[in-house]
Parts: sequence; structure tokens; C-alpha cells
Amino acid sequence: MKTAIFCDFDGTISRRDVGYNIFRHFSGGRNELLLPDWKAGRLSTRDCLRQEAAMVKATPDELYRYIDQFELNAGFHQFVATCVQHEIPLHVASDGLDFYINHILEKNNLAHLSVVTNKAVLENGGITVEFPHDNVSCRRCGICKGERIQEYRRQTNDEYKIIFIGDGYSDACGAREADIVFAKKDLEQYCERQNIDYFPYDTFFDVVDRMGKLGHLVS
Repeated sequence: MKTAIFCDFDGTISRRDVGYNIFRHFSGGRNELLLPDWKAGRLSTRDCLRQEAAMVKATPDELYRYIDQFELNAGFHQFVATCVQHEIPLHVASDGLDFYINHILEKNNLAHLSVVTNKAVLENGGITVEFPHDNVSCRRCGICKGERIQEYRRQTNDEYKIIFIGDGYSDACGAREADIVFAKKDLEQYCERQNIDYFPYDTFFDVVDRMGKLGHLVS
């Protein structure tokens, strides 16, 4: 059985949640009013992102200058190298926005990674959000990570054992669909409540170490 990995971006690959901080900073904190309804499932990710984006007043230059402060989680470069060495497909699956994810990955010489995410159009001093990936049954997510894993299984005839790595509420569908889950923060709490088996982690050094112990790094 071969291994493939789906990995969240905000708060997982990036040390901090970039999208949340962008919206908080450029909305003057007004986006915080939306989060309780989003976390409770009363507000979908698509509606939440649209409303958050409508609060932003900033030029592309201002946005990119702000984004440049964010760093990758420790061990991510080594994690990517390990995946390449062992020919493990790695897919970044994010319910965030492409412009900051692509910018940060390119800045860190990781633009070659496969990324599936929502799309942002930076125009007229603000952000407009588009959703280029359709969900079949999920009405909560912008991009349902569980459905992306299902698609991958169909495309590969279910030959892969799927590892999912995440940290937040938007990772719930991915965690339910994966074979092996690495979780922290809100995703860890979700897995506890839903009785989903998971491995806790802090950095990607932890993930690589556990993958080795589980036998996923055998050449």
C-alpha cells in the first residue's frame, strides 16, 4: 500500500493562521464577530470568507507586505524533502486563499507543491473570493478536504493510504476521510469529541518521526 499526504496550510504549514490574521488586521477586528457562527456551523466557510473579504480595504502591495511576516512551521522543508525522497505524493489542501499561500510557498522555494484552495481576486482596494472547486455534498466548506481525498482515491483506484495533517475546524472533513490523522489545536479537540484516532504533533519533525515509526518511510 502506497502513501499519499493531504496537508492543511494555515496554522499547519504556516506557523500562524495567515488568512485569519489578514482579515483581522485589515478589517480592524470586525471579522471576529463572524467566527462564533462559523465555528458552530451556522455560517458556511464560503459565506464567512465572502463577508470577511468584504471588510478588507487594502492594496495588493499592503497585503503582500503584511504577508511577508509569516513563517513556515519548523521542519516543513525537511518534511517536503522526505516526501520527495520516498516518492510520497504531497498535496496542500486549504480552505484559505491562493494569493497568500502561493506567495509564501514561492518565497520559501516551494512553489512546485500541489495546492488546492479558494481563489482571491485583488482589485479595487479589496479582495473578492471565488470558489473554483465544487463540493458534491458538503455545504460547510469552501473546499471540502474530505471530498478532495475521495476524488484522489477514485483517480488512483484507492491504491493509497491517506495521511491527513491539520489543526482547525476546516480540517474536520479531511480527518473523517483519511486513514491516518495528525492533529493539533481545534482539530485535536474535534477528533477527541468524534472518537477519531489521531497522532498529536507540534512540528513537522514530529510528523516525520511518527511516519518512520509507522513504516511509511521504507524505501
